[in-house]
Amino acid sequence: MALTSVLFSIHSMAGNNTTCVPQQKQKMVAALGNDFKDATLVTLQGDTVRLSDYVGHHKYVLVDFWASWCGPCMREMPNVKAAYAKYKSRGLEIVGISLDKQKTAWQGAVTRVGITWPQMSDMGETGSKAASLYNVQYIPYVLVFDQKGNIVVNNLHGEEMLRKLEELMPEKK
Repeated sequence: MALTSVLFSIHSMAGNNTTCVPQQKQKMVAALGNDFKDATLVTLQGDTVRLSDYVGHHKYVLVDFWASWCGPCMREMPNVKAAYAKYKSRGLEIVGISLDKQKTAWQGAVTRVGITWPQMSDMGETGSKAASLYNVQYIPYVLVFDQKGNIVVNNLHGEEMLRKLEELMPEKK
């Protein structure tokens, strides 16, 4: 069964859930060491971009799968913002891939949260082709690609994510 048929628990997002979990797991998540797979997406400005415009260009790239309707995603955004503030100067790029279906909701969340890194989507929500490429089963979901396009981090959040980024990109003394 394809990711397009996986139904995220969009309407049962109450309380302290840490992820927006599908009702049924279908595949294994993206594995460490796996190679980059490209996707064509659209920015909030309507421009067509490819994930390869960012990944594999001698930088670490954190890809954050999220959506405006996902409470856990919104609670994780301060950590993603902290990572961007701390590691951008060390060579980290962040790319947000929204699983929103409505552009206005996506745009509103970007503005409200103050997201400044590149944002893109295929407006596919739970049927997102980009999410399917990496077997994303729930959000928030983070992948970090190394300079060559290999997955070096999958699904770390909060302090764990920040510690791993510090390990990958230590401050030069």
